[in-house]
Amino acid sequence: MEDDRRAKLDRLRADGIDPFPPDFDGVVPIASVHSAHAGLETGEETDATYRLAGRLAARRGHGKAAFLDLVDRSGRIQLHARLDVLGEEAFPRLTSLDLGDLIGVDGTAFKSRRGELSLRLDGWTLLAKSLLAPPEKFHGLEDTETRYRRRELDLIANEETRELFVLRSRVIAAIRRYLDEQGFLEVETPVLQPLYGGAAARPFTTHHNQLDRDLYLRIATELYLKRLVVGGLERVYELGKNFRNEGVSHKHNPEFTMLEWYEAYADYEDAATRLEALVAYVADEVGHAGEIDFTPPWRRVTLHAAIEERTGVDILTA
Repeated sequence: MEDDRRAKLDRLRADGIDPFPPDFDGVVPIASVHSAHAGLETGEETDATYRLAGRLAARRGHGKAAFLDLVDRSGRIQLHARLDVLGEEAFPRLTSLDLGDLIGVDGTAFKSRRGELSLRLDGWTLLAKSLLAPPEKFHGLEDTETRYRRRELDLIANEETRELFVLRSRVIAAIRRYLDEQGFLEVETPVLQPLYGGAAARPFTTHHNQLDRDLYLRIATELYLKRLVVGGLERVYELGKNFRNEGVSHKHNPEFTMLEWYEAYADYEDAATRLEALVAYVADEVGHAGEIDFTPPWRRVTLHAAIEERTGVDILTA
């Protein structure tokens, strides 16, 4: 399979075609085409033209016409290619592409007779020749080990993974918006620290050759953030990586992202109120529609009371 793809790569170069061109300007997301033509009737034509780019995910040939599926991070769209439009060279070259190849296309939007929004191609460009086959389309990438070690394959094969990555990015952006609007300053504190602290955890140790001393990857951002508050920056926050040289499970990773914020003239009750407001804001911003209602105020219970409620044990008298 790989040898066949490499042979196609060689033929492209022999024909004077750059299989890895550096740019393809003017691309719009596939989702924008769907949004613009959500109300299009079955079989209806438009004069709206678009330039799209993405990965070839499926191909169905019908003699002098072919249907292909193009996927980018925003969605999927069907492409309709015709020999009499693309010509004797471009059409067979398009239909001989392998799944996983990256292409750029120009075309006109229409709704097929089967009711599928499609793009009738006027032209296309190869953007990157894929030398390895993508994961099998019907079952996706199901091996958990491979999914986590080869995230690029997981993203190609599983739409829900792509959606999760996009959602995570939107959540982080919403967190920043909320804290920025509340007057907090985003800062960056040292990752390499001479003395780790702010949590009880085993650190990763490294050695600084120039200084000839051991340093530690931070286990928390707390202590340096508090120094900034002492220095007069009354409201600060950091979204950053922490590292703890401990066990690995589905609930714990040695490298993880943590949000910490600190503010002067506020106590733990203020921090709890702000947390409620932050989570509710982010949930609203990303369109949360789950069973849990994050609208403040939340029920508050002390650790002592929570343990007694769940176990019947009063830890203050046990």
